[in-house]
Amino acid sequence: MHGTQNTLHRTLAALNRLGFAGAVGLIYCGNSLAAAPCMPPQGFLDTPHPVIAPAEQLISHTEIITIEQPLDAVLEIEANTKLEDTIDKNSALPSVTGTFLLQGTEYKDPGARRLTCLSDGSSLVEQVLENRRDSQQAHFRYVVWNYTTKQADPIVYGVGYFRRTALDKGRTEVRWTYSFALNRSRFPGYLGPVGKFLFRVGFLERQYAQMMRGTLAAGKTRIEAIAQNPQPAPK
Repeated sequence: MHGTQNTLHRTLAALNRLGFAGAVGLIYCGNSLAAAPCMPPQGFLDTPHPVIAPAEQLISHTEIITIEQPLDAVLEIEANTKLEDTIDKNSALPSVTGTFLLQGTEYKDPGARRLTCLSDGSSLVEQVLENRRDSQQAHFRYVVWNYTTKQADPIVYGVGYFRRTALDKGRTEVRWTYSFALNRSRFPGYLGPVGKFLFRVGFLERQYAQMMRGTLAAGKTRIEAIAQNPQPAPK
């Protein structure tokens, strides 16, 4: 048992040396700093997104929060909030400096694709997979891939999924699930189930979960404040 614990500690230390906090943080990023306009980097290739595996084959984590506003208000405010302003400002992960639309006319319909530029000089690509709603629920799912940072070598792609559900008394439940696919030819993916476990306990359920909780909490505060103090329409 002592030898197993030592192996776990050494492996978690290796994860830190690889910069997993930075690597996976790029999958859903933080707030922006002033920067040049986001443009495709030299040599950029706009490739199709990877084939997405069934959910049970991915490594996933879910966070949930309740917003004291109805579903329609939540969706309207979120639709009018830039990506740069959606993530917890206290997150230590790389921030978004801008986006560049690659496919579609607006980043909301399935198939719409954009390049996202980050504060460390790298970039990634996101594509909408699903965006639908009815009177009780709204579903938004997207895939992220094509990271340019070497720190993201262990990651093949990430899948984000927001499910917003209307509750009683004019409230809305927001459930955010993030799932990752590891590269099986690189550490820790080549360790199979052990690598997935190490990725989960070493990062996903620690720094990344903290970022998710902070983001949802910041969104709750922002939405409730805007809904309670709406700005007058410009004349």
